[in-house]
Amino acid sequence: MIPIKAPFLVCVTTQPQLLPQNCGSSVPLFSYGSSAGDFQLFIRTEDFTSQLFKLQIGFPLGSSLRDSLYFTDNGQIIFPESDYQKFSYPNPPLGGFTGRETVAMVAPFWDDADFSSHRGTIFYQEYETLYDEYNLLVQQVETWIKKFTNTWSYKAKWTLKITWINAPAYPAQRTFGTGADPMPYFCTRVMGCSGTQPSAGATRSSWASPGRMWRKDCLRGLQVYRLHREENPNYRLKCLWRLKSQPQWPSWSWDQISCPCSWQQGRWDLRFRHVNIGWWGFHHRQLCSFSSWRGGVCCSYGPWGEFREGLRVWSPWEIDKELETQNWCCRWNDKPFFCFLYQQRRPRVSCAGYRPLRPAWTFGDPHITTLDGANYTFNGLGDFLLVQARDGNSSFLLQGRTAQTGSARATNFIAFAAQYNSSSLDPITVQWFLESNDTIHVLYNNQNVTFETNHEDTEGPEIFNTTGVLLTRSGSQVSASFDGTVAISVMALSNILHASSSLPEEYQNHTQGLLGVWNDNPEDDFRMPNGSTIPRNSSEETLFHYGMTWKISGSGLLGQRVDHPPSNFTPVFYDQLMGNSSLDKLLISGCNGDRQCIYDALATGNAGTGLHTKMLFTSYQQMNTSINQYPPFIDGCREIEAYRGQTTRIQCTSNSQNATFTLRNHNPEVKVFENGTLLWTPKLLEPFTLEILARNAKANLSSILQPKTVVCFCRAKSQCLYNQTSRVGNSSMEVADCKCEGDTFGQYCERSRDPCDEQCFPGVQCHPGMGCGACPPSTTGDGRHCAAVEASPVCWNHSCPVNYCYNHGHCYISQTMGCKPTCTCPPAFTDTRCFVAGNNFTPAIYRELPLRIIRLLLTEEENASIADVNASVAYRLGTLAVRAFLRNSHVEQSSSPAPASGNSIRHWVVISEFRYQPWGPVIHFLNEQLREAVVEAFLLPVPRGRWKRSQEPRNDVVFRPISREDVRDVMALNLSMLGDYFRCNSYKDYRLVYSPQSGVTCVSPCTTGYCHHGGQCQHLPNGPRCSCVPFSIYTPWGKRCEHLSVKLDAFFGILFGALGALLLLGMVVFVVLRFRCSSRTRSSYPLDLES
Repeated sequence: MIPIKAPFLVCVTTQPQLLPQNCGSSVPLFSYGSSAGDFQLFIRTEDFTSQLFKLQIGFPLGSSLRDSLYFTDNGQIIFPESDYQKFSYPNPPLGGFTGRETVAMVAPFWDDADFSSHRGTIFYQEYETLYDEYNLLVQQVETWIKKFTNTWSYKAKWTLKITWINAPAYPAQRTFGTGADPMPYFCTRVMGCSGTQPSAGATRSSWASPGRMWRKDCLRGLQVYRLHREENPNYRLKCLWRLKSQPQWPSWSWDQISCPCSWQQGRWDLRFRHVNIGWWGFHHRQLCSFSSWRGGVCCSYGPWGEFREGLRVWSPWEIDKELETQNWCCRWNDKPFFCFLYQQRRPRVSCAGYRPLRPAWTFGDPHITTLDGANYTFNGLGDFLLVQARDGNSSFLLQGRTAQTGSARATNFIAFAAQYNSSSLDPITVQWFLESNDTIHVLYNNQNVTFETNHEDTEGPEIFNTTGVLLTRSGSQVSASFDGTVAISVMALSNILHASSSLPEEYQNHTQGLLGVWNDNPEDDFRMPNGSTIPRNSSEETLFHYGMTWKISGSGLLGQRVDHPPSNFTPVFYDQLMGNSSLDKLLISGCNGDRQCIYDALATGNAGTGLHTKMLFTSYQQMNTSINQYPPFIDGCREIEAYRGQTTRIQCTSNSQNATFTLRNHNPEVKVFENGTLLWTPKLLEPFTLEILARNAKANLSSILQPKTVVCFCRAKSQCLYNQTSRVGNSSMEVADCKCEGDTFGQYCERSRDPCDEQCFPGVQCHPGMGCGACPPSTTGDGRHCAAVEASPVCWNHSCPVNYCYNHGHCYISQTMGCKPTCTCPPAFTDTRCFVAGNNFTPAIYRELPLRIIRLLLTEEENASIADVNASVAYRLGTLAVRAFLRNSHVEQSSSPAPASGNSIRHWVVISEFRYQPWGPVIHFLNEQLREAVVEAFLLPVPRGRWKRSQEPRNDVVFRPISREDVRDVMALNLSMLGDYFRCNSYKDYRLVYSPQSGVTCVSPCTTGYCHHGGQCQHLPNGPRCSCVPFSIYTPWGKRCEHLSVKLDAFFGILFGALGALLLLGMVVFVVLRFRCSSRTRSSYPLDLES
């Protein structure tokens, strides 16, 4: 029994208001800080969170097991649904604490703390005592819990100590006024194996309803809270404890034992016996084999004889314990990592390494088939060594005794004796003696054997089970399995003992006797004790003399003979019988030419004896064929990864040309074709174990493959983490974790971060996509963090003038402004006294808005109640990307349950209502995107294991996927209709403007170019007013500065400037022309042609 109990919250505080005044001694804080080995969380900002603590064994909270937690600066310890859902939650829920909040947390204290100044800090440390490691602090916590809760066997497995030191309330920058007193605080979390919903925090401001609290002996400042509802098994913890307490590979010698690959193969292997382990695989069959030196194995087979799985155990009485461990780590565990740990300690038992025993037979008037398959007839009289074998761990000896077959010159076996020796067992001897009426008398170590009915298989053979040997009796056949290594089966038929011996491959190359030399070479099987060998095709007479060399002199395992057979007995040989002129051909007519059948019929004069010999030989051959025949091997589809809504194609292959593939269990999302092509289109996350069956109809052999199937339901395929998974129910299907990107969060990144995910300050409305509104009157802040506006002592003799702030603005005296009056204005105003408007703002709703209403047609097979359906639909619609869901106004079942495959298919009609809002993308979402979003919401799986009270309806009903036709509009308002419900209750001429992302906004003309030509716009009570600003030579004028006038002085200045420029240009041209003319005159000379 693992002494683990449920989780508790132990709080120690020094806050005076939390210390009972009627108590005496108080509890000091635990040591904290760097000297105590703590880590410091030191972030100078208003809101922050710690790292995410990932708990290997999970944290039991309420009725579920949480995977992670973090703490905040505001005094909460939060258990998020996903790793990316981290908020600091400075304010409690708007509607108070109802116990139905979607965030699981405990709050040792809850206040809007502000560490942005240099005041206060947080220390933390986690302690893992998974295997009862000693720690002084953990021991003290355990002592308190044991004492105050009467949980005397309590042992903490994981502990988190958090110490809030001098945590100031918002705003921390204020040196006096409303800031909370520093509150040194300590809280410790203790991990157990199950849990219930948390109780209220130390300040009684936790969101949960109060649980049970203990505070004994009136120790001031100490409180102990129970965080669980009832003790449920923590299979993660149980798995780790069991694996630690058992031996680790390779001491189990796992590599030396495997399962037969089919039920047909295993039934011929006498090392294995049929057992009935009722709760291991319903409708499955099991075979088990045990060895004193290499442990045991149990193998499970399906209805087609296909091998399913194997289980390794030390001994038969540990089967239940090992199955329990496997269930804890794999079947009942939602984290595949623990199954991986189990398989590291217990490597999978497959049939890949299975090697059947090598058979050899003696039957009829003795005919012998050696270990290498050589056949011969030997009719010696006496006690003979059939086989002697040994290896490094064991040795085996089989002897047989013959007697003359009536008056015939032939012999048959009347007794066998086998002895098994190993280093871990005392010698084991079993003797078979033929008695009348084809019965067998069996001795174990010279003691009579009494067989009993096998309670695990009442219709099977009787058994005698003792250390090192298992004897089974079925009619006139008695079999023995020696330490799961060697098997002998002896049958009495026609007053003759027939024997089949089966040896393991460890004995290969280490055998001698009448059963030959086992080396896969039948040519040297007839080796005599002196080492010489006769040819395989030698005559019967030569083979007779060879066999006599293995006669046992003196007393062997069978003891002294009572009779005294002649020492010179010579049998009749086959050629002699066939050469007899008086041959009775009718006697051998049924032999169909079978040499062994002919010999026995003619030698004994009994046709039945010959036919029995033929029948036994055929049976042995069939056994040898079956035990060496393997089912088809499946490859190519051992791991399958898929994404929701997309079809994944996988090709399975087999080493058998005649294999056809089918699906073991029907699933509408998976198709397998006979050629091995697999198509998987996951639409709904439901527990399902995918098993692919390959069947060779010709050989009537089947094999099954259970591939690793991982499906991803993340919003985007790029977010899928296929190497980090969780199991879906008690099935083999795994769902991939999601790596959320950008502002997405949620278990499947299905939600987008919105400013309204965290509650605004009480009394402040939050607008989706925009954030919190203004702080309430007489407070200041950003809408999420608000603090009372109070004057400092320096400004006590100052007050606000009457009506200093216009338009419902709120006046206060600001110390930072030199004790001057300051206004807090509504969002429309731009000046300091709330007179000049111009900012955009959200319109007011002057009358009740109609609702957006849809009608849902849903189907489920879980026999859910109306309350369950209502809660489940509300949860899905409440987590849509845009939070506009109001309620389900009507839920009813539309048809009677109809049985189908053992389930009741129920159809539901749900009327759902949504509330229009002017802000953000609400209107666009409800009118354009709602139906598609609802369809997608019912494709995404609801996280299982969510906390809920036992008396409340469940919110995780699984519905079948729906289409757009299942989401029908009942009421929707277009934009023009909605405009009649909104008013801009501010200055004149504000108008409503709509955009899909921002919603409906009251927009001042000043922000849309009301004033022309650079005019400055002010929105006054009687409307916008433009102040025209001259520019260049123009002077704007008019109501909106739409007209332009040219300035007179600027006009004449430009005119005279232009005339001066023209005059100057003319002078320049004149000078240039004058210069060119004078240059041409001086360079012109007449030519004197006569000279």
